[in-house]
Amino acid sequence: MPHSINDLLIKPTYDVSFFGDDKVIPIGTDTLILQGITWSTLDELLQTNDLNGDSPIEDYSRLISDIDTLGIAHEGDGIRFNRTYEYLSDQSAWVYKLSITLAAALDVTAYTSGAHSVDSVQFILTERRIDGTLVKDIEDKTIDTGMTNIAAIEHAVSIVHFATNKPFKISQGNILRLQIVFNSTDSLVATSFEGVMPLFYFQEGSLAKTMVESAMILHQHSALDHAFIVLRDESLQDQLDFAGVPKDNSSRGGGSPL
Repeated sequence: MPHSINDLLIKPTYDVSFFGDDKVIPIGTDTLILQGITWSTLDELLQTNDLNGDSPIEDYSRLISDIDTLGIAHEGDGIRFNRTYEYLSDQSAWVYKLSITLAAALDVTAYTSGAHSVDSVQFILTERRIDGTLVKDIEDKTIDTGMTNIAAIEHAVSIVHFATNKPFKISQGNILRLQIVFNSTDSLVATSFEGVMPLFYFQEGSLAKTMVESAMILHQHSALDHAFIVLRDESLQDQLDFAGVPKDNSSRGGGSPL
């Protein structure tokens, strides 16, 4: 008669609650040119989101600062911002919540004619293999910025939030790809730079205030795919300590029968 792990007083466990954590993945690590702006002289600062509240609250990476010169990571004069970012998890994982907060900015440094603005930001999330092959679509969300058309030398910022708590899984060896696309108005003649600000504030002015990163935040748990063999391989029961447990389960350690 073989031993059964059901005879053990203390059962082997693998508690998934130990492995849930928040990953703050900065979007400002892209090696693009930075266009400097003076924050305290912003012509427009907006905040928009796909929820109902005025200002979504997240576990932002943050510091207190009064630095007044910040940068816009852009792709060039008049070029629409369109970038992809890829995250490779160390193991299969379930993402239970995902949120993205970024500062979409436009700096018009020379103006002749026309209208110029960042009208909306599109977030496209997919799971892909390392070679780029699509595995599945996860999200495709477009959020309006509310930015006013610029018809002068001005700079404007819209803080855009996107969040979802619809769970999705990323399999080991695959990547989570985030594509950020600006839908912009850029008519006639002007010199303009649009892009994501790696660092920004929620308030205007030059006083000390909270600075945060443009970032994607994932709350993920291990999917335990890597532990499937351990949990399902009955031969590994031979490595458990059955000392004092008789095969007939009549007593434990010489004590009275159960």
